[in-house]
Amino acid sequence: MIKITKPKILLLAGIANLLAWIAPLTAAPLQLASHQAVYDLKLEELSANSVIEAVRGRIVLRLEQQCEGMIMNQRMVLEMVNIEGGTIVSDYNLSTWEDKEGNIMRFDMSNRLNGQQIDKYSGVAQRHQGKASVTFSDPEQDDMELPVTVVFPAEHTRTIIEAALSGQNLLSAKVFDGNGAEGLSDTLAVIGKRKSFTNPSEVLTELKDQTYWPLQLSFFDLREQMNEPDYEVGMKMFENGVATDLRLKYQDFSLSGKMSDFSFLEPEKCS
Repeated sequence: MIKITKPKILLLAGIANLLAWIAPLTAAPLQLASHQAVYDLKLEELSANSVIEAVRGRIVLRLEQQCEGMIMNQRMVLEMVNIEGGTIVSDYNLSTWEDKEGNIMRFDMSNRLNGQQIDKYSGVAQRHQGKASVTFSDPEQDDMELPVTVVFPAEHTRTIIEAALSGQNLLSAKVFDGNGAEGLSDTLAVIGKRKSFTNPSEVLTELKDQTYWPLQLSFFDLREQMNEPDYEVGMKMFENGVATDLRLKYQDFSLSGKMSDFSFLEPEKCS
């Protein structure tokens, strides 16, 4: 699944201030398809008090299923124009590796605004002997204790699909995605009715007649204990872990994401 993060946009001096994932339900975790996808983002709606006037962008996502785990590389670039006519370019990169049991995640994340780095985190998150924690590579960054029920993005994706296959329509989880101190969220997945992808675009012909579910994911910032979600992500979620027809809803604006390029990748051969 795509990890979509909230855009970090500085609300300072008139300058306006973003891509996951409960314990496996089966002894052998569901295998996600290795693939690469490109999503073109365009503005769908602005809130009444938004300081943003225009937005466009792109997500490039690469998932590689390996014998011992899953690699995810994601880059999300947004170009935003504020109401004063200034342009802000957000360049977000996230790379993770998760073991197949969902107990360990290595992560490397960076976020730049107009070429200036504002965030950079790398380290290891793990669950071990009834505890969960994050150890950051930067010695100046305080390590984090996590809820023992925390899960990581690839495991969360597998569990959502398992829940959908078993007919569930709601799933909640606390998820850590590698985004530093802000990386821990409470999530709620609302799963729609199972459908078949019968009329794909030319880009998505490889997904013809495959099963998908409409999915709505809400993310809540645990630090603020808010009743309303911090942001929401809608999509069509396929049984193999591919996501199409994105809708990203933030407090200031919402974006639609249409897949402009897609290909399956050869999975690693395992004995």
